[in-house]
Amino acid sequence: MEDSNVVTFVISRNIKPGYEKEYDDWLRRYLAIETKAPGYLGTTIIMSGGTKSAIRYIIQRYEDKASMTAWKDSQQSLNLIEEATITLYRITSRRRAWKHGLLYQT
Repeated sequence: MEDSNVVTFVISRNIKPGYEKEYDDWLRRYLAIETKAPGYLGTTIIMSGGTKSAIRYIIQRYEDKASMTAWKDSQQSLNLIEEATITLYRITSRRRAWKHGLLYQT
């Protein structure tokens, strides 16, 4: 039986044209650090159309909302997100995504 506290966070990224490889390299660095976060369970990445596609869907799972929030609000996570936001993709704020129901409890 699956734990009812597990949360799934879905993120959609629209990468600037020509920056797909740079984004994927950045995402690998981000995930390498995130895997050490307490409560982290895993990530699935969907690239509709392959690596040349400008769209990435990132599905992240955590043991509970508190663990996910602690990582998302950590200085390390915020610094990495800011780094990518400036040069690699167009995105609405993470808080806006949160408010629009992109957090799901499974």
